[in-house]
Amino acid sequence: MQENTNGNMEANYRKFIQRIVETESVWGLTHDDTWATSSSAEYEEAEVILFWSDSAGAKVCAEDDWKDYAPESITLVEFLENWCVGMYGDELLLGPDWDASLVGREMEPLVVALDVINELKHKGKTLEFSQYDSQEEFEEQVIEALEGEDE
Repeated sequence: MQENTNGNMEANYRKFIQRIVETESVWGLTHDDTWATSSSAEYEEAEVILFWSDSAGAKVCAEDDWKDYAPESITLVEFLENWCVGMYGDELLLGPDWDASLVGREMEPLVVALDVINELKHKGKTLEFSQYDSQEEFEEQVIEALEGEDE
C-alpha cells in the first residue's frame, strides 16, 4: 500500500509541475496576508507552505482551521523568485497539490524550482524574470545553491 501512495504522490507532483508551467500561475490559501502552512509530517519543527496548481485544489482544503482562507494566485515567476528562493532561505518546505485530507509530498523549494525550469525547457517556454537577468541565470543560481548543500 505504501508503495502505491508514493507512486500517486509522484504522479500528482508531476501533474503539479506540468500544470503550473502550462498556466504560469500557482495557487495558495490566504487570509489577511497569511498563507496556509502545515507542520511537516517528516521533519520535527519544520513548516510546509502549501501550493496548488489550480484554485479548486486550494478551495477543497479551505475548511476547519482554514475555513476563513480563500484561494489566491501568484505568477509562476513570483512563485520561483520570491517563494521558492525565500522559503529556501527560511528553511521552509513546499507542499505541492496536497489533497483534502492534507496529505502530500514535502519538497525542498529549490528542487521544485529546478523541476519547473526543466519543464519550461521541455516545453520550450522562457519566463521573464524580474530579479534575475534570465531564466538561465536563475537556473544557475538554484543549481549552485543545491550543490552547496551537498558539500
